[in-house]
Amino acid sequence: MKRWFKAALLMGVLEAALAGCGGGSQSDVPPGDPVPRQGSLRMVNTMPDGGSIVGVLSGQQFGNVAFGESTILAKTIVSRYVVSIVAPTPGGATAVLVDQEPVDLTQEDEVSLIMIDSIAAPTLLRTDNIEIDFGVDLTKPATWPPPDYQIVHASTVSGPVDVYVTEASVPLGAVAPTATLSFGEVTPIEVLDPLEMHRVRVTPVGGAAVLFDSGAFSQTALQRSIYLILDHFGPGGEAFRVADLNPAGVQNFPEQTLVATLRFANLIPDVPAVDVYLGPAVGAPTFEDVAYGTTSAYLAVAPVLTTVNVTPANDPATILYTVGFTPTSGQARTMYTSGLASTMTVTASVLLESLRPITGSAQFSVVNAAPSAGTVDIYLTAPGQPISDTAPILRGGTLMSSTSITVGGADYDLTVTRTGTSTELIGPVRMTLAAANVYDALLFDAAGGGAPLQFAVATQALP
Repeated sequence: MKRWFKAALLMGVLEAALAGCGGGSQSDVPPGDPVPRQGSLRMVNTMPDGGSIVGVLSGQQFGNVAFGESTILAKTIVSRYVVSIVAPTPGGATAVLVDQEPVDLTQEDEVSLIMIDSIAAPTLLRTDNIEIDFGVDLTKPATWPPPDYQIVHASTVSGPVDVYVTEASVPLGAVAPTATLSFGEVTPIEVLDPLEMHRVRVTPVGGAAVLFDSGAFSQTALQRSIYLILDHFGPGGEAFRVADLNPAGVQNFPEQTLVATLRFANLIPDVPAVDVYLGPAVGAPTFEDVAYGTTSAYLAVAPVLTTVNVTPANDPATILYTVGFTPTSGQARTMYTSGLASTMTVTASVLLESLRPITGSAQFSVVNAAPSAGTVDIYLTAPGQPISDTAPILRGGTLMSSTSITVGGADYDLTVTRTGTSTELIGPVRMTLAAANVYDALLFDAAGGGAPLQFAVATQALP
């Protein structure tokens, strides 16, 4: 059974799937107005086991949103609308999560449509607020109202929690919780002091252990946020996090304390093994003696700007590649490195890795890390299906290019060709991709460089 709540959000539309949605009249717009009156809408996806969701606003698609993301808070002409939210599946079917929810949008409205819970029990959590800038003279900053916020509990795993929103230096023992929230609950809007630094901390109800700490952050006048508690699938084992939902979308707090991790893949064919330093190439390397064609384990790294130096193993004086890189707290990333040391063409790509299983779907990514392959097309087809019957999942893939797709759990054939031709460089290679798994695939040279091309696929270890 779906549960319905009020508070503030959304809009949506998917013409092909929901052609019957009713249209909104624009009779509320007075004739002759130089600028039509507008309210604001957005859609947020916090459903931890699902893929992307699509919003449809009276027959017009307005957003395609992955887990933990949001559309922008979009200005929309005042009218009477209906919103439907659907979830496309890899097999082509479309599950209707919300069916023609009425949204009577006026000029003062800020509507947020937040999808919470699971694919099996989709729930719309709706917030309806008055926009923070409604009636404000934007040419007079001195009159702008102070920043404000709400808290929304959308984590399916955290249980009831105490949330503290305080000045950054205030110890928890000195104040009472700002709110105690259970799943699906929303606080009223509260005002912040724009001259202070703030901090969001979450503890068990009545407990002192800090489960999430945003670190210090500022919020300026005329800025509204929703502090969104949602499930977390990052590398540090934290079950949930708090995100800053603002008009631009869902964002991390700049000083949050979630763990960042990095691993390194050595795909430089003319170097048998490499060392990788986060910082100067002195002392012990961060990743030591990474053999060609292998990927290191993940290591926790500081989320600060650092210089990555790649050298041949046990040869710190020879820098094969150097780049500045800032890890992101709460994320797992892989640095894939290829090219040729002999021609000084070593390059790298740092990719965000998914650690979140999706119910009923397999996630598959592939990286072209073969210097000798040139530009390639990569196909993923049903067993025995000719590649002429389908489009490649990666077209015109140059060195270090990559793609990620979500498919149904099944057997597939992977084929690599020279771009624009049917000349097969690899495959067809038969693979079994199981639903709820995440797969990383690599195309790379033989040791030393050149043919025969190698293909390897590995399954991510999920939390």
